[in-house]
Amino acid sequence: MPLNTRMPDHATATASDAAETAAAAAPPKSASAPAPQPTAVAGAPAPLGAAGDTLVLDFLIIVLGFGLCRAWIVFCLGAPLVLPAAMPTHWVYLACGAVCAAVVALLCRKGGTAVAPVRRTLFRVTPFALLASGLLIPLAIYLNNNLLMVCGFVTGGLGAGPLQVLWGDRFSHHSVQFAAFASPAAAVITAVAVALAGSQTSFMGFVAVPLLSFALLAFHAGRTGHSMGELFGRAVGRTQEPAPRDGAEAVPCADANEVAGQPAPESRRTARNVPLGLGKLMFSIMTFSLLCRMFDTLNTGTDPLAFLGGSPVFSLVVVGIAFFAIVAKVRDRFNATFIYRLSLPIMVAGYVAIALLFDSHAAISLLIINVGYEFFDILTWVLFVDAARRRNENALYIFGLGVAFMFCGMALGNVASHIVDALVISGEVHATVVAMAAILCLVVVAFLVLPEGTVAQLSESLREGRRENADAANAEHQRRDAEGETSDADQPGRIERHCAAVARDFGLTPRESEVIVLLAYGRTLAIIARDLHIAQGTARTHIENIYRKLDVHKQQELIDLVENHEGA
Repeated sequence: MPLNTRMPDHATATASDAAETAAAAAPPKSASAPAPQPTAVAGAPAPLGAAGDTLVLDFLIIVLGFGLCRAWIVFCLGAPLVLPAAMPTHWVYLACGAVCAAVVALLCRKGGTAVAPVRRTLFRVTPFALLASGLLIPLAIYLNNNLLMVCGFVTGGLGAGPLQVLWGDRFSHHSVQFAAFASPAAAVITAVAVALAGSQTSFMGFVAVPLLSFALLAFHAGRTGHSMGELFGRAVGRTQEPAPRDGAEAVPCADANEVAGQPAPESRRTARNVPLGLGKLMFSIMTFSLLCRMFDTLNTGTDPLAFLGGSPVFSLVVVGIAFFAIVAKVRDRFNATFIYRLSLPIMVAGYVAIALLFDSHAAISLLIINVGYEFFDILTWVLFVDAARRRNENALYIFGLGVAFMFCGMALGNVASHIVDALVISGEVHATVVAMAAILCLVVVAFLVLPEGTVAQLSESLREGRRENADAANAEHQRRDAEGETSDADQPGRIERHCAAVARDFGLTPRESEVIVLLAYGRTLAIIARDLHIAQGTARTHIENIYRKLDVHKQQELIDLVENHEGA
């Protein structure tokens, strides 16, 4: 069974937590820009001082808590493997979770004073749903009672939906880069927890794992300004976000400039009005979840990776580690479209394997599909964090929708898997036909519903911090130039040295090496063509090649990359 359980969850960030956000997503150093805060995740400079320690602890809490949350969902979805009579009904678990998450999103759609009461209600009700499910499902397995299992699925879904949404609320208190590290790390925790549980999860596993996840959730909420009295007690008239720890005015989503008392850059303020294509992303999440789970019951062969916990567990570990390594390698130059380009071909390859090799290598085919889906699943989590930060939306709304669409797709896929299984067994439909139909759906989604341009738009703020920092650096350079100030960083030849290092490290041609120097000085296309005595079309081709090799999309991104290139 594929472990497609990572649902987006989200919430509004307070100004106090935005200070931690600035530390987690600190932009690269600039010669004249203020020194960034230390980053608290692997692949970046080691954190220093109390701020770094705080981020490390938050990272560990979120990774462990969210990983256990998803592991518990896998336990529940795997219960019918122990009680086969419940197999046709465990879609109820997913359907209840989808409905509950959709209700949360609907209630929080307008934000404002509606968010705090909904959050408080979720914190009050969710642990009881988790406990009821943890008692009913093991009891149903012990008594071999299908009715009890259905009741356990209902209460489990009512707990799983809000638990995922509330974890999104926690993620939203940190930067997008923080989410890009934490989400794949949580996937590895999920895989480890499932592998250690064995084929049958114990009674304590059904009870202790979700309650431990919820306890970590409440602990992190307390660390980010939500008192226990506010979350579990009676409302005391405050319906807005809690006051920041430093006493500053609370804001739903703040960046480093706002925390420092400076106004948000214009690019930040206007970005919230940009259409983000969230509806397309939601539909794609539902479609991918449906397609991935549609072949669950068709895998009747021997799993060659059973000694590692099974193919689904193996795919979680592989994708989690690979995603984490990619983010650690590129750091603030993380490109969401690269992951999207990676996930789609892998899923298509899995369906091709089903069409050609399903009878003999079903487990391997499903493993390939799971690997591609997990890349997309983790990416959607990061995109939802990014979207909520740019739109200044409350996370309960953003991730409520995300969980609802994800669970809905999984429920539909679960029902479809039983129908497809019956048709394949009866000989009315061949697995190859189903695989080809799935490939067609992926192609439609990739080219018509969620093309790369939409993904790039959704991930725009992954680069906003870097551009804003470069803008601040340029403004400081202009101020010093106006005042006649100079520094070692402004000495002639510095930009040329940085450009030479970039050209060497990124494999630019000699002509491209000349063009990048002019681009780094802010020259336009026409001026570059004039100074190098080449046609504008030729200059445009060189610029496009440079952008592609450096994986940037605008001149300001290139300037910032050159400014901060470590190989200079």
